[in-house]
Amino acid sequence: MIGEAYWAIFKYYDSSAHKMAFKKRPVLIIGQADESDYVILPISRVTHREHIDPKYDFEMLAADYPKLSLSATSYIRTHKQSVANIGELANQITDFKNEYPDAYIDVISLVEEFQKNLIEDAL
Repeated sequence: MIGEAYWAIFKYYDSSAHKMAFKKRPVLIIGQADESDYVILPISRVTHREHIDPKYDFEMLAADYPKLSLSATSYIRTHKQSVANIGELANQITDFKNEYPDAYIDVISLVEEFQKNLIEDAL
């Protein structure tokens, strides 16, 4: 499953309702935390441009990634990792790692850079 994009049930903060909510959104699986949990990155449109991280949000133009069926420019949010149980992962969208190998390497490099900086700042 590592390297694959899936639909997942994802928790987010609904600012209009001022509470946590859930929605089905695309994610990229980048690792396995244990037997039934996977490390994922959200794939999001980021409707408010001021929330885009110019360094760690990997931009994807819809036309460049047809297998993802994106409706608009979206971002793989490499600095917003979370863990999803296999039960939260619905349908596979595509094997991102094999369909878009250069983009996958770029995404993993951003994850690595973010983690390195996170650890350095923590020490």
